[in-house]
Amino acid sequence: MNRIFCALVGFVFVLYVHPAHASDLPLRDTNGDGQIEILAFGDSITYGVGDGTAPGEYVPDIASAGSPRGYPLRLSALLGVPVYNAGVPGEELCAEGVERFPNLVVNSSADVVIIKEGTNDMQRFVATPALSANLQKVINVARAEGKSVVLATLVPPTGDRAQFGGFSAAYSSAIRGVATTNSLPLADIEQAIYQVCPELTTCSLYNLPEGLHPNTAGYDAMTETIAMALGAK
Repeated sequence: MNRIFCALVGFVFVLYVHPAHASDLPLRDTNGDGQIEILAFGDSITYGVGDGTAPGEYVPDIASAGSPRGYPLRLSALLGVPVYNAGVPGEELCAEGVERFPNLVVNSSADVVIIKEGTNDMQRFVATPALSANLQKVINVARAEGKSVVLATLVPPTGDRAQFGGFSAAYSSAIRGVATTNSLPLADIEQAIYQVCPELTTCSLYNLPEGLHPNTAGYDAMTETIAMALGAK
């Protein structure tokens, strides 16, 4: 990871991370097995699609998902704990996601669950209240299993996906509301990206003009803000 870049991004991103109280930080051994494990749940942006592309490269589309990487791989190296990449490219939270989640979480050894999903719901114009309701369902499952939960807002689309910007903003606002209602730590990736890139169309954190997935620098930045939401930075 580029230490200079991450130090800069970490300085900016701290403004948009809302951790839990110190007595209830999410990065802890909740099941008492002596090992902290993290489950990263989400779609292609959790899986790491688009990782490996440098800022400034022209990327009209991403045809192959490749191997799992993205922020979970970086987070594991940064924290020195296992981070299971449970990202599924193309998945909607309100369809496959809410059905898949219990199978991953119930009886799992994970102590912490990071939930970052909704990008594919956005592209299919799923109503915002449906996203909030299904997000609450998966939170309830995780809490019933004794897991710590961290929520993350969406990466705002740009370039060739800019038409979905309104839905993305509404979803991120809803995610903030769900985090507040449940007193959960939030990694506000949307606001952090806007702080680094007020003009998304030329943002160095994206594959452009594809405009949906972060590039290598973008995944570096995501890792920093999620680590801070975990209370690890």
